[in-house]
This record gives sequence, C-alpha cells and structure tokens, in this order.
Amino acid sequence: MGNTTLKSLTHRVKAFFPASLVATSLLITATGISGCAAGFLNASSARNTDTLFGNYLAGRYAGLQRELDTAAKFLDRALDKDPGNPVLIERTFLLAVTAGDIKRSISLANDIILVEPKDRNARLLLSLEHLKHSQYDQAITQIESAADGPFTALIGSLTKAWASAGEGNAKAAFAALDTFKGRRAFELFRAYHDALIADYLGDDKRAAASFAEALKSSGGGSLRIVQSYGRFLERAGKWDDAQSIYQQYALLSPDHPIMKAALERVADKTPGSRIVTTPAKGVAEALYSLANALAQDNGLDVSIVYLQMALYLNDDFDVARTLLADLLDRVDRIEDSIAAFNEIDESSPLYVTAQLQVALSLDRLDRVDEAMRVLKDIAKREPENADPYIARGDIQRSRENFAQAVVEYGEAIKRAGPIEPRHWSIYYARGVCYERLGEWPLAEKDLQLADTLSGGHPLVLNYLGYSWVEKKLNLEEAMKMIRKAVARRPNDGFIVDSLGWAHFRLGEYGDAVKHLEKAVELQPEDPTINDHLGDAYWRVGRKTEARFQWQRAIDMKPEETDLVRIRSKLETGLSAMPAKDAAAL
Repeated sequence: MGNTTLKSLTHRVKAFFPASLVATSLLITATGISGCAAGFLNASSARNTDTLFGNYLAGRYAGLQRELDTAAKFLDRALDKDPGNPVLIERTFLLAVTAGDIKRSISLANDIILVEPKDRNARLLLSLEHLKHSQYDQAITQIESAADGPFTALIGSLTKAWASAGEGNAKAAFAALDTFKGRRAFELFRAYHDALIADYLGDDKRAAASFAEALKSSGGGSLRIVQSYGRFLERAGKWDDAQSIYQQYALLSPDHPIMKAALERVADKTPGSRIVTTPAKGVAEALYSLANALAQDNGLDVSIVYLQMALYLNDDFDVARTLLADLLDRVDRIEDSIAAFNEIDESSPLYVTAQLQVALSLDRLDRVDEAMRVLKDIAKREPENADPYIARGDIQRSRENFAQAVVEYGEAIKRAGPIEPRHWSIYYARGVCYERLGEWPLAEKDLQLADTLSGGHPLVLNYLGYSWVEKKLNLEEAMKMIRKAVARRPNDGFIVDSLGWAHFRLGEYGDAVKHLEKAVELQPEDPTINDHLGDAYWRVGRKTEARFQWQRAIDMKPEETDLVRIRSKLETGLSAMPAKDAAAL
C-alpha cells in the first residue's frame, strides 16, 4: 500500500476514531476555545486597559473565553475604580460562583441586594448559605425576597420545602412541594423530593409511595432516583426489590461503577446509608438535577454555576463533582477538570472512572508520562480491569505507536471477559493498528469481528469497506459497506469522502466528483477531502477547478508529505506524474 493510501487511511482514523474508547463509554470528551484571550489581553494591555471601561471589556472578553483567573483580575480592577457599579458586581459575582469561590460570591451577593433587592441569583446563594448553617427561617426569608420567575418556582420552592423540613414542619414542607402539582415539567422534582423529605423525616410509608412514583415517572433512567430508592429498600430489608431496580438500571449502563457497588451491597446484605441526610444536601440534590438537565440542553455555563452551589452545600457529592469535571473539560478548562476529578476520594465507586479521565486529560495536555503513570496505578489497583489498557492503547495509537497500541489492546481483550457486542470498539481499534502496521490478515479479522459485534457501525463499515477497495478485494461487498455507512451518517463529510474516493480508486470519476463535492460541502476545511476533489476534477477534465482545489488543500496546511505531493500535482497535474506516483494516489 502506497504512502498516499496510508495517509488517506490515517485521515479517516483521525476523523472517525473516538478520542478515547474509555471516554466514549464512560465519560464525555470535547473540544474548546481556551488560549484565545491571552493574545487579545496582551495586545489590549499595550493600549492601556487600566481604565474602568478597558478593564471591564478585557474582563468580559476573558470571561467569554472562560479564562476565569484573567477575567477576575480585570473585573477586580474595574470594581476598584467603581465599587458600587451594579453591572460590575453582578458579573464579578457570577464569575466567582463559576470559579467555585463561594466565600467571595456571598460577599458580592450582599453587595448586589443593596442595589437590586430582588436579584434571584444573589438571593439564592444567600439562602443556601443560611441553609448550610441550619438557619432555616432566614433561608426561607431570602427565597421569599427574590423576584418571581422560573428559578423561584423550582429551586426556590424546593429550598423552602427543605428548610421547612429542617424545622421539622412536615406540613409546610409538603405544602411547598404541592405547588408543583399539575405542572408536568416539575412533577418529577416533586415526587423525588417528596420521597427524600419523607425519608428524612422518618415517614417510611409516604417515602415508599413517592419513591415508587418518582421511579415510574423517570422510566428507571435516573441514577439518583435509583440510588436513593434502592438504599431506602436496602434499609427496609427489601433486598430483592433493591436488586431489581439496580439490575434494570444496569441494563442501560452495564459497567456503571455505582450500580456495581450497589449490587455488591445487595449480595452482601449490607445496607447503604441515606443519600440525603440534611436539608442542605436535599437542595444540593435539586441543584444537581437541574444542572444535569441543563447540561443536556447546551446550558453548560449555567450548569457549572448550579454544580458549584451544589458542591458548596454537599462537598461529599461525587456524582455532582464528576459532572462538574466533565463540563469543565467540555469548555476546555482542562486543568480545572483534572483538579475536580482528583478531588474524588479513593473510596468512591467513581474513583477509577475519574482517574481514567484524568489520564486522558493529561494526554490531551501532552503530559504523556504523567498519563501513563496514572493508568499504571489504576491497572495495579484493579488488575482485571480492561479500561486502563484500552486508554493506554488509545494514547499509543494517537501517537502512531501502533505496535505498542496492539499490545495494550491485546491486554485489554484478555481482561474484558467473554466477547460481547459492547467490545466492538476494542477490536476496531486493534484492527486499525494492525492495518497501519501492514498486518492485513490480522486487521481484517478484527475489523470483521468489530462489524459483527457492532451490528454494522458506520466507522467499521467505512474503514473495512475502504480498505478492501484500496486492496481491490471484495469490491462489490466493499462498496455496499461504504454506501451503508453513508446512509447511516449522510452528513459526515469524512464518510462521504470515503465513498467518493472509493469511486475514484475504481476509475468511476463522474461518481467520484458527485460524492466528493458533497464531502467538501460538509467538511470544507479538510485538506485531504479538497485534495481528493482536485484529483477527481482533473480526471474528468476540469483542470482549472482541480488546481483550485489543490491550492485550497495547500492553504489548509496539510502534513508535510502531503504538501510535497500536492504541490507536485499543482505544477504538473496527474497525467504528467510518473506512473508509480499516479498509482499511489
């Protein structure tokens, strides 16, 4: 297989491969936009930002880039120049909460209500502060002083309910929750917190009914409801019922460490403690639920604010801390994400999952030796766990150390147990590495197994089908696979490119142009796809357009070996190239 073919396949691996097989199955990875503010702020400082307006703009810009330390520095300077400015105080307040600096946030909240007495965010935080210190009447006063709105309707009412429960006033607590009746959006919150408050107050009959209602309303898919209800059943000695709801949740997430720990408790008949033991933790639960819901709906920044508040109320809240760390990673605050994951205690069921993510984040920061040390520690702690070996394989693969990646994936397979559909990605990963090493029979075997296990995942269909086309093997089946991959992901420019390039390799240049034009439309900034389209244009006689596409590919800064090859085509075209070079296209 020629170098160009290998580069083309590498392009597909980078485009399609999950950032990490472990991250894909357990946690979520993402990209971000950090680092942008530094250049702006350096340039701004040269023009003297040390004015009220200059500091405000610089702070706001840094905040938008989520460079919180820099933003805080500039907003503090602005506040020094105008201490009573309500806009500055509000923005600095939200920044402090986002950064988890709750002590400063409380001070700023008191400043805010001097000029804006009904400010919802300030009143919420002050209410939480009173709740944390068991000052329940003052917590209720703060909530009742806030302006009406969605916040007051949901978190405000839940805070009043929990504060009333803290005072031992069950009637007032449940009355506050009853305001949600008939409001479908809040019904699940009502049922769940009705159960938690009843459990907290020792009303087992009401708790049992409300937990059952909450479980039914959630469809069994809420981790916290399953956890809380399951532990309630454990304490009541209803082991079979507890096991049943844990097993139902495990069907949705077979490897979830919290469910594994719960099922171990059931097997040993050692009941877990209550999830919520104080009103403060009850409201933390509400804040976490809201943050989790918003995180699924592109409300990342608001989610982070609510999670910081939740962790202030309950610092032993690993599920919330894990979500916070994940969201920080999503917004490219990688160092902060690592710090949050590292706060999860070794005794927590989530510890190993958190450390796996720490390793992957360290790898993203090019701190590979540290990442490998973390993974080595996990493997030593849990020698039968496949996940650290999968992560080690991912890291080696991403650095094109394919031989070592094969070794790591092999170790993972040894520990993964009987082959199941969920293991498809390990075989896919190893198959890709074998292909890159020129070990095609081994690669083909793994890729075919991955295809079977995954039920025809588009990544597998595309890679195996494309490889067959490159080798002129099983051409009819190969094209079916690639077309199926395109049908399943019609808006994936890289997969559409594979179909177009497969037509090109088969000499079907008109069909190649049609699909490659679509691929460029879907993925306009990829140099490989633009290069492919240039080749197809040349073969159908559209030579001016071909040179335009090749120049575009060059402008997109491809890898050095590709750059040399594309420049050669730009000068001489395809037909004038030596036969061995043309064959490598």
